[in-house]
Amino acid sequence: MRSRALTRSAAAACAVAVLAGCGGDAVDTNPLGYLARQDEPGYVPGARLEVSGTIVALENGCLMLDRDRDGAGVPWIVWPPGTVPGDGGGADIDGVDFGPGDAVTGAGTVAVLADLPGGNDDDTYFGAQGHYCGADSAGVMVLDSLRHAAG
Repeated sequence: MRSRALTRSAAAACAVAVLAGCGGDAVDTNPLGYLARQDEPGYVPGARLEVSGTIVALENGCLMLDRDRDGAGVPWIVWPPGTVPGDGGGADIDGVDFGPGDAVTGAGTVAVLADLPGGNDDDTYFGAQGHYCGADSAGVMVLDSLRHAAG
C-alpha cells in the first residue's frame, strides 16, 4: 500500500513539473491542478447511464476510466462536483480517495471533448486539461457520482 502511495506521489510530482514547464506566461485557470470537475451534476449535458470500470493513470498523471469493455476506449475523467486532489495523485470525493487501480461504479455521461464548455479551446478550463490528457481522441467520461465497486 505504501509503495502504491509513493508511486502516485511521484506520478503527481512529474505531472506538475510537466504542466509547469508548459505554462509560459499563461494564467493558471485550473484551481484543481490535474483534475477537472463539474460544478454540479448534469452541468455537462448528455444522457446519464450507469458506468463501471477501473481508474488508470497515464504517464503524465491524467486519470482515465478503463470501462472494462471491448471497444469502449479509456476516456478522460471529468469528476463529480466537490472532487479535490487526493493523496498520491488520485482524487478525493467527500473524504473518499480514488486512484489508479481502483474498480469503481457510478453515474454519468459519455462525451467528446467538444461537448464540454470550451472543450475546443486550449485556453479554457476543460479545453486545456482535456487536450493535455488526450481527451480529443480518447473521449470523456463525465461523472455525476462515483463509488468503489463492491467486491
